[in-house]
Amino acid sequence: MTTRSGAARVLLLAVSLGLPGVAPAQAGAVADRHAAWRGCLHRTFTLQAALTSRARAAEASLHACQDREAAYLTALSTSPLVDGDDVARVRPALLQRARGWLLAGGTRPL
Repeated sequence: MTTRSGAARVLLLAVSLGLPGVAPAQAGAVADRHAAWRGCLHRTFTLQAALTSRARAAEASLHACQDREAAYLTALSTSPLVDGDDVARVRPALLQRARGWLLAGGTRPL
């Protein structure tokens, strides 16, 4: 297991730099699940933002896409660099990052 701050860095690096340290087959599965989660967030946010405030739309999107988020985090926890405990510790930061991504219009990497 990695340290708390180390796990956060590994997870954020894994997301933003193409998942270093993950076997190619795992990387493909993780990338696919990340893309599915990101797509769900984007589609749901677009619909919700037309109906309510952007902040509420972001919260609704995070809630609506929890199953895809869980699949992504489960796949990510199969990496030799992080384990389930690491993923659970950094999940709040990942959700905050996703919220910011939605509110910024999805213009930066998630």
